[in-house]
Amino acid sequence: MRVETSIKDDVITVRLFLEHDMAAQAGCVADAADALFIQELKVRYRGEKVFGAALSPAMSADPFLRFRFRGTGGGTLDISWNDSQGADDAYSHEIA
Repeated sequence: MRVETSIKDDVITVRLFLEHDMAAQAGCVADAADALFIQELKVRYRGEKVFGAALSPAMSADPFLRFRFRGTGGGTLDISWNDSQGADDAYSHEIA
């Protein structure tokens, strides 16, 4: 996972580059149980939820997400996700 942040006028912009195969079948997913994809993504800033997403097999491999929220500089972004086959991961990013 790669995280980039920037701050301007108390608005924090976050760019997430998630490294995940997101290996759905080509075209329509015939059997969703076989698709490998990130199901849920959560982002917290100083312990408070600032972003969340429920993803589907329609997402591309290694998805890129961008979002903004109000916040002052400094603090930690805690990012966690789980996928359709039970794997999960977490990552922390310090905002300067």
